[in-house]
Amino acid sequence: MKAENQIKIINDAINKTKEDLKPLAFNFIFWGVLTISMSLFHYFFSSIVEMSKYSALIYWTVLPLTGLIYTMYYNIKIVQKMGFQTIIGRSLSIIWGVFGVSWLILILSSLIIGDFPVASIIFLIGVTTLTTGRIIRNNSISIGGIILLFIYLYILTNPDLNLLLINSAAIFFGFLLPGLSLYYKK
Repeated sequence: MKAENQIKIINDAINKTKEDLKPLAFNFIFWGVLTISMSLFHYFFSSIVEMSKYSALIYWTVLPLTGLIYTMYYNIKIVQKMGFQTIIGRSLSIIWGVFGVSWLILILSSLIIGDFPVASIIFLIGVTTLTTGRIIRNNSISIGGIILLFIYLYILTNPDLNLLLINSAAIFFGFLLPGLSLYYKK
């Protein structure tokens, strides 16, 4: 095989891998927009979100579960369209599946102990995002995970912060911007 053909095969494989990451970028962007929108809506319209004892819990559970169903459907369609799932894709599916179960446990435990789980969820998102970034070898996703972990530490050392605004900032810098970077990466 000639050197030109080998280089073309390598370039095609690199371009295919980058294209295969577009659905992952969509997930980061979708969840970033959803979470930031929910946080800001809750902040500006807290009387609506908190109108009953369990309304905030319902708000922060039903909308994300609806988003989860939508993104699961989207990701299944992408895998069906590709006709296969790569080992990296399967690994990421497992990691984010574990994240989903962990998130649900945090929500349920916060209900039992009566605590707002923002800090714990930011930590969980940070670890999962950093792991994802290292697996796909993408610095912007890895840095997003690190930013989320630093914001978690900041929350622990400054307990009087408005967690809805901090959540918006954390997801913007740790999730949405890295997702956009991954999507537009050439």
